[in-house]
Amino acid sequence: LCAVRYTGVAGAAFRQEQHRRTLPPGQEDTVTMTVAYSEYQPHVGDQDALKLTVAGAVQETGQVLAKELLVRLHTPELTLTLLGPAVVGQEVPVQVVFQNPLPKALSGASLRMEGAGIACPKPAAL
Repeated sequence: LCAVRYTGVAGAAFRQEQHRRTLPPGQEDTVTMTVAYSEYQPHVGDQDALKLTVAGAVQETGQVLAKELLVRLHTPELTLTLLGPAVVGQEVPVQVVFQNPLPKALSGASLRMEGAGIACPKPAAL
């Protein structure tokens, strides 16, 4: 398991597991990997993804199988709601909602709103 930058460049693997299985004919087996936020967080940036590479080998035939899975990490959305009628030349209250999906507190966040007719946008501390 490794992080992949938005440019497509993969970082060094930060987790590796090895499993051996004996499968009877026609049977399948499942291996589950759970990756906690605390484990991958030091390796990813704002627009990164996680790449899981799985390789298997059939001991009897020497056949090698491989598969990759790219998991995009989604940025949480802001929800904007007008709290009154939008009339030209008048202020309109807007509610902005951001929910922190992480298991730790965020600090130093700010919100900057810009748009046509907004004279002096000012950052607002969250």
